[in-house]
Amino acid sequence: MNTHPNILLLVLDSVRARNTSIHGHRNDTTPFLLDFAGESTVYSQARAPSIHSVASHASLFNGYHVEEHGVTEHESRLDPAATVWHRLETEFGYRTGIFSPNLVVMETSNLSEPFGTRVGLKRSLDRRLYDAGLSPSDFDDHVSAGEYLRASLRNGQPVRSVLNGLYYRYGSHADSAHDPETESASVYLDHFLEWAEERSGPWAACVNLMDAHYPYVPREEHDRWGGPNLRRIQEDITGTQSRQFLTGRPWGELAALESLYDGCIHQIDAALRSFVRDLKEAGLYEDTLLVITSDHGEGFGERSLVTPRVRHVDHSWGIGEELTHVPLVVKAPNQHRGRRVDAPVSLTDFRAVAEGYVEGYADGDPFSDLGRDEVVASTFRVPAPGDVLPDSVERADYVGPWRAVYQANDGVVYKYVTHGPDRATVRILDAQTAYRAERDEPGIVDEIFGRMENREVADGSRDLTRDVEAQLEDLGYMR
Repeated sequence: MNTHPNILLLVLDSVRARNTSIHGHRNDTTPFLLDFAGESTVYSQARAPSIHSVASHASLFNGYHVEEHGVTEHESRLDPAATVWHRLETEFGYRTGIFSPNLVVMETSNLSEPFGTRVGLKRSLDRRLYDAGLSPSDFDDHVSAGEYLRASLRNGQPVRSVLNGLYYRYGSHADSAHDPETESASVYLDHFLEWAEERSGPWAACVNLMDAHYPYVPREEHDRWGGPNLRRIQEDITGTQSRQFLTGRPWGELAALESLYDGCIHQIDAALRSFVRDLKEAGLYEDTLLVITSDHGEGFGERSLVTPRVRHVDHSWGIGEELTHVPLVVKAPNQHRGRRVDAPVSLTDFRAVAEGYVEGYADGDPFSDLGRDEVVASTFRVPAPGDVLPDSVERADYVGPWRAVYQANDGVVYKYVTHGPDRATVRILDAQTAYRAERDEPGIVDEIFGRMENREVADGSRDLTRDVEAQLEDLGYMR
């Protein structure tokens, strides 16, 4: 029998609280989580530390705010010794594992490095049809079509080189960015469960599930609110989604894709129902701290409340509630009764919560018991000077930092936001309702962020290949 509880962090990548029925969404996207609430703790006002995977996961793993750890780019490196996973393994004898098809977590950054077992992408990152022959990924800089054709004709395999070029440019973006069959939630949950059942001592793991990340490709049985017309719209979006909508694609099309997104969330929820049943049957449920959450949400054209000229597209910029308000459902070891916590809490506290259970002093409502007076979130996406943006937009409207501070007052959550010269106070009733308020709190954001110090846990950056850059673009990231 383990002397320490098992630790399992399930990250439902890109799932925002607003679109879960456990948070009052009109579509029944999370029937399992609604049932599961009867034996777990639901935090109705949980916030992600940032709006994209690398920064939020770094905060989850090391317990620092984004502007303390500085891991903000896809290729950023985090000191593995500064993570909860390293401490659990070296000081408490845990076996650690990470299971995910997330390109950013598993490949471009080094966030998977602290884990003893790593199960990552099942698709190839090499965007070429033939190993023999040239590919655009062989060039250090952008190569024009004419330059590439001339180079191909000089190559020893001219036909294959030309075909590689055509595949690189016109191959299916959805297929290269995401394989809904081999990289679905159920596949990685099964990998994790097989690994966990083989452990003889305590284990700690992170499973990141990408079903709800762009492109939104739910299986037919979960596509309850989308349909073939919306699928055709999505298939017509090639390259970076953000850039297309900034340069004239109708905003109504982006809003319509939310129905496909809902189907993706329903798909993850169904996988979670089967997984928790299997976890119980394997005898691994009672002794496990199970944390189900998300690293950020998605934008479907909603206007920023601090810079109203800006609309949110996927998770490319901004600090809106669509991007930071995430589900957080926690089942403590041997917990059987549900409870609900309405105070603001931060996912940055995952490390302290996990260590509290390992060291034997955590109990009750672990996230809210930490007693934070404020919850903060921030992002530097888009990084200055905003060169990835189209020339037609005003760069100052989009570049970071975007910063937010959350405080509870008389049962209401207030959010104080800054973006460049813009300031706003937002009153938040729940995941469905947030609006600008007249209440003012001068300087609170600058004061709190001004106290933050560099924790010196960022460890340089990695070099990305052209193929990996292309994969990031297929996933909607501006490069």
